[in-house]
Amino acid sequence: MTSGIKIIAICGLSFTIGVVLTAIHCDFTNNTVLQENRREPVVSTLYFGSHGDKQHDDDHKSTEIGPRKILLDCGGNMASTVELFRETYPDGKQFIIHSFEIDERLAPYFSPYEKHYLHCPVGVASEDGNMTAFTESAWAPEKGKNNGRDMQWGGGTLYVDKKELTDTDTGGRRKLSHRKQIPVVDVSKWIQENTRKEDYVIFKLDVEGAEFRILEKMLKDGTFAWIDKYYGEYHKNQPVGLSRSAMSHIIENVKTKGRKMFDWGAESRNYADFATIHPIQVPDSAPGEAGKTYNKCNGDNNLAITVNVGMTRKQAVRVLTTLKSYKIEIPVTVFVFSAFAEEWPELVKAWAKDYTIGLRGNHPYPAGHFEKMSPNWIREAVVSSEMRLQELNLKPMFYSPDEDGGSVKEQLKSIGFRIIKPSVNFPPKSEPLLTVQNYYRFRDVERIPKALRIISEKLQTSDGGILCLDTDLPDTYMNLVFLLDYLVENSDYHLVSLNQCLD
Repeated sequence: MTSGIKIIAICGLSFTIGVVLTAIHCDFTNNTVLQENRREPVVSTLYFGSHGDKQHDDDHKSTEIGPRKILLDCGGNMASTVELFRETYPDGKQFIIHSFEIDERLAPYFSPYEKHYLHCPVGVASEDGNMTAFTESAWAPEKGKNNGRDMQWGGGTLYVDKKELTDTDTGGRRKLSHRKQIPVVDVSKWIQENTRKEDYVIFKLDVEGAEFRILEKMLKDGTFAWIDKYYGEYHKNQPVGLSRSAMSHIIENVKTKGRKMFDWGAESRNYADFATIHPIQVPDSAPGEAGKTYNKCNGDNNLAITVNVGMTRKQAVRVLTTLKSYKIEIPVTVFVFSAFAEEWPELVKAWAKDYTIGLRGNHPYPAGHFEKMSPNWIREAVVSSEMRLQELNLKPMFYSPDEDGGSVKEQLKSIGFRIIKPSVNFPPKSEPLLTVQNYYRFRDVERIPKALRIISEKLQTSDGGILCLDTDLPDTYMNLVFLLDYLVENSDYHLVSLNQCLD
């Protein structure tokens, strides 16, 4: 391969990557199994798998193209690194990603991603050759527990202990019963042959102990000169045939002669410098306080209107076009899912010319689920949704979560968002079928005054505040002009911007 792509290496989730290192022998005394390193690979190690045709390969290596951003994902597993990187890493969508995975059954997980090359089943190592990949069997109720726990990691390893090797029935404590010869590549050589020093390369290495001889080879070859950032994890307890002191020596050499390693844990939705590379974007001059919940407006009878956009473009356009066409200009804040903004970017940018744009999350979740997720999952959702709007040159400062448990508030505060919890919702969220004597039994023209009565009564109870209209309900569009007429002509409310509610 000619010099071409500089690659960001993200090598493997626990359990997941093939990394061939040394010569053939089984050292049962040390409970270590090492595989023979044959010179000819079993199959070609050119790009194959998702989006991996040869023409794209040649295009990426063209010397006429300037510096690129590349990620090398060694041990792709279920594409968890690709997903986390694309969703939360700065300029993550601009990177070319190469994933190495030893379990061909996991290949479908990579298919949704563009600018991605899957090498599967292929492992990474300190030499080119072949090795036996020990991978998990397909799940079944009778499979039993993995390492004493209910787990289905997927993927596997190139290094097993004696008991795991001889237990061909269950695969031992890690259930590695599926065995197959696969090709492995000298990743140090691969980087030098496929990247250029002017490219920006991120290298992630998490390969269940095989990292030690890979790093040793990279230091010997001077390959860290091609690497701009190094993520990974060290596994001193894996049976790879090295003493703990030898492993420690390699780690120290990497620190002094290679690159600083940042921990990467895609399965836990985290990397060591997550907070550092995601500073608060909300300007200091923004009204209100980060992490504070707002559902009232300052001043007597002040009322702010917000619109929650769902995932249906047609309904949202009807509501917001009607709002814009009203006889006077109404100050409105529009809350969108970032998935909607990704699908309809020009529409959201056009709305931003007339309205304040806020976030309601990355996409809808089943009711009650989001706030129960782990903090890192919530953080990923919050940060990724903010990044999608920033990619449209929009910098939201308001966030109106459908659910606002403690973890949600904590993550919103950490990046500066002001939390909006409307005092009045249409349709109401806490009452069955809207009330007013079985709302849906009536014709459209009869439901309109009932909807207005529901909203009016709630506004009186809350003394104004923040009114949220949801585009997912068709009646929101149907009631809108009549509602605005009431608020403008026949009520004592002063329609103000959401900013004024936070001052």
